[in-house]
Formats: sequence, structure tokens, C-alpha cells
Amino acid sequence: MSYRALLLCVATLCLQAGALGFQKIGKGPGVLLIHGFGGNKEVWSGVAAELARDHTVLSVDLPGSGGTPGPVVVDGRADFGALAKDLVALVRKEGLAPCLVVGHSMGGPIAARAVLEDPAAFRGLILVDSFLGAIPEAYFEPTAVALASDPRVTLGVFLTPMASGQAQADRLLADALKVPVPALQAYLRAMTRDPLTGRHAQLRVPVLQVAAGPREPDAAQEAATLAQFGFKDLPAFRLIHLPTAKHWIMWDAPEAFLVAVRAFEAGLGR
Repeated sequence: MSYRALLLCVATLCLQAGALGFQKIGKGPGVLLIHGFGGNKEVWSGVAAELARDHTVLSVDLPGSGGTPGPVVVDGRADFGALAKDLVALVRKEGLAPCLVVGHSMGGPIAARAVLEDPAAFRGLILVDSFLGAIPEAYFEPTAVALASDPRVTLGVFLTPMASGQAQADRLLADALKVPVPALQAYLRAMTRDPLTGRHAQLRVPVLQVAAGPREPDAAQEAATLAQFGFKDLPAFRLIHLPTAKHWIMWDAPEAFLVAVRAFEAGLGR
């Protein structure tokens, strides 16, 4: 094989990802659950079991998690657009459309991209302590670089401040260490680009952000923060805070989170 042909094969492999891993339980209106950075579909196990009492719940493993191949990578970054297409195809294939889609942290912008890809496949979007804007490179790039030399220490430093205790931090670290380092790096770098490519105003389904921690008391500062995280131009946006929860809201306040989900769903179409 020629050198040029070898390079072409390597490039092709880097631009392909395997099928999404998923779990499907319950019966009723569809709900798609998308985990965040370093996680897997099991982060939703408790919430999924409750929702499955009257919903069809699809919990996915993003590429690189749950033993699946890593994501499509373009210029060193995970391709959220390719992920969105795969998620839409899965929703359609499993007969969930139109479904409610829920994305935690990094899973939020991926969920939003899926809605933009096929708005008719979704009836509402719930963001769980998430964002729809670009995160500054200065926040993620040092972690991406350090992952190459010491993943355990690097991930511990990155994830522990977001955890609500040592047991939770240990679980987060154990899960993240199962994801290949190149996939983790690609996801971190993807989050430093506008995930919606300037199409925020086209996100016309109702959107709920369930945020961790207390609400910002200063209205001007809250507005600036919402704009920074990409929520300014959304046509139908709502925000609630769960003040006692940290970043993994579905673990820290599962009952309140489920109440928020069901209340949001009940209001769809009004």
C-alpha cells in the first residue's frame, strides 16, 4: 500500500464512528436522555426508571462511552453535527418521534444540534446545567493537553470541583477513565466552538434550562450570564434553579428534577 493510500485510510477511520449504544425501556411518549462529558447512559439510570413508568425512555452512550468507538473528529474536535444526525436517525428508527430530549452538560448542545437537524423529531428540549455557547479555550485546553500524560490526575482535578461529595467524584472519575483519551480531548475541544453555529434563533421548540445552585439575584448579571452561555436568542426559553444541587442535578435532586421535567412536559403545546 502506498503512503498516500495509507494516509487516506487513516483519515477515513478518523472521520467515522460506530453506531450509538443505547438502552430502551418503558412504554409511552418518547424521551431521549443524553449524558455529558466523561459519562455514559448509566448516569440516567434512576431518572430513566422513573420516567419509564409512563414513557419510552432511550438512554444513549455517546461515541467513546460504554465501549463504543469514539466520535467523528474534524480538526481535532468531536463533530457535534455528525452526532446530531446519528441521534435523529436513532430516534426515528426506534419510533420515538416526536420525543422530549434531555441533555446534561455537554449533552445539552448535542441535543440542541439534533433538534436543529430535524425539528419535527422533537417536541421539547431540557438542558441540565448546560450551555449553548462556546466555552473559552483557556478553560478546556490545559485539561485536554494534560490528559495525554496523566488522565487519572487530570480528570480528578477537572471533575472533583463539580461533584457533591467524594463518592460522587470517585464515580465520575471511574466512568471518565473508561473513555479513550483521544475522545475526551476531542469533546473538550469541540465545546470551545459555537455548538449551534449561530442558529440559536432557529431553535423553536420550547427549551428549559434546569440549573444547579441558587439564582443570580442581580437581574443584569443574570442576563449577561445567560447571553454568555448562549441562551439570549432562543424563541421559547425558560429557566429554573435547584439551589441545593451541584452539576449532576439528576443525582443530587432527583425528585425535584423529575417534577421539573414533568411540569415542563405538561406545558408543551400550550
